[in-house]
Amino acid sequence: MLSLLAHGSVAPTAQLAAVHADGSGDFAVVFNTVLVVGITVGVLITQFTAREVRPQMYIWCALLVARGCVPPGPSEATAGGIGFLVLALAVSVVFGALRARSMPMWRTPAGKVIRKGGMGTMWLWLATIAARLVVGAIAHVTTGEPINVNALWLGMGVTLLVQQYFLGLRAKDSALPVRETAATPAAGPRTSE
Repeated sequence: MLSLLAHGSVAPTAQLAAVHADGSGDFAVVFNTVLVVGITVGVLITQFTAREVRPQMYIWCALLVARGCVPPGPSEATAGGIGFLVLALAVSVVFGALRARSMPMWRTPAGKVIRKGGMGTMWLWLATIAARLVVGAIAHVTTGEPINVNALWLGMGVTLLVQQYFLGLRAKDSALPVRETAATPAAGPRTSE
């Protein structure tokens, strides 16, 4: 793999595709994994910047969920595969709700609702990812279920969907503090639940 990157004349992705064109590896798995990691990093970065709570986020959630359902689907059609998928999605739901509660929210004088994740949100993201990996590893060890990138897409979409839903509910709270700017509010207890 490192020798592929040493050739400067061809892009690394093209080199990787050429190596895997003969069936000696699975380019789609590598590409999807890199894509999932890249999107996850992008999402995590946006979680820690002050951003307006808007319904447009549902578009990204829907795209991730749809991508997770693309054939062959997020799990094998076995009792173990479906059972572990349901468990993993339940983990996604729980952590999405917890992350939404962990984010401080406030209104600007113009009435826009802003949210920004803090350390609690970061720890909950790490716990979400760790829990999903543990469930996947247990499924693989106990039932032989293959590691499925579609399940990761689906789980990311579901956890963000739940988080956005609860942020939207909190955004309707008229008791949110008003801040002069979109900057992070002063540390202290949240005034809205």
